[in-house]
Amino acid sequence: MSGRERSSAFSVAGVKLDAMAGSDTIRTVASWCAEPRASRRTVCFVNAYSLASASRDEAFRAAINESDLSVVDGAPVAWLGRWLTGQSCDRVSGPDLMHKLLSAPEHMNIRHFIYGGDAAALSRIESRYKAAGGRPRIVGSWAPPWRELTAEEEQELVDRLNGLNPDIIWVCLGTAKQEKWMARMAPRLNARVLAGVGAAVDFLSGGKPRAPHWMQRAGLEWLFRLGSEPRRLWRRYLIGNVVFLRLAGQELLRGRARHAGAGGGA
Repeated sequence: MSGRERSSAFSVAGVKLDAMAGSDTIRTVASWCAEPRASRRTVCFVNAYSLASASRDEAFRAAINESDLSVVDGAPVAWLGRWLTGQSCDRVSGPDLMHKLLSAPEHMNIRHFIYGGDAAALSRIESRYKAAGGRPRIVGSWAPPWRELTAEEEQELVDRLNGLNPDIIWVCLGTAKQEKWMARMAPRLNARVLAGVGAAVDFLSGGKPRAPHWMQRAGLEWLFRLGSEPRRLWRRYLIGNVVFLRLAGQELLRGRARHAGAGGGA
């Protein structure tokens, strides 16, 4: 991981995010997939729930802050980023970026591995994105067990991944777990990019529906998901959203104080 300076970054509760146009995010990750193998990159996608969780989880926060790119995933976070930076700050979700790099003709040569999800969903994704001639876009996938891997199993996974030589590994283990996994495993892997994309396997395989575009643009995708899986997601969204609103309010007050101070010194 690079520990680079982020000229377009903003912070919420000590969590760094990159304010970028959506097209720049896609272009950046695609370009990293063509870099020398020594240039390992990690990409995190940060939404309101991620911020709420990372504000209380030091290891999770460190994994995001030490990544090479922390992408704004969530309309409310994008709105906050635009206000705090005065720059373009588009929302790009993990599933959307994954779909773009798997489907666009200009990215045909990128080699993908998908880690996470269930076997049936992974099979549907491989069928959906099967290359029309030439080498396959998805060179492999694996649905790991719910338990932690043993040291021997983990080494077998490392050997398999390095043998398949993917350009990008899509890590679909869920919030916090996938970011910590990437931070720990990146030094052992030859892939150019590791990206933590959560429920991307469920969405891209057709296993779970995505919210309509108007709900995504209005910052209401969380409400759609809560309605789809209330028993599993109520705590994540109802409690997480309250924490995010508190954190966002604090950043807005700090930003207002900085603006007032700058104006007073003019």
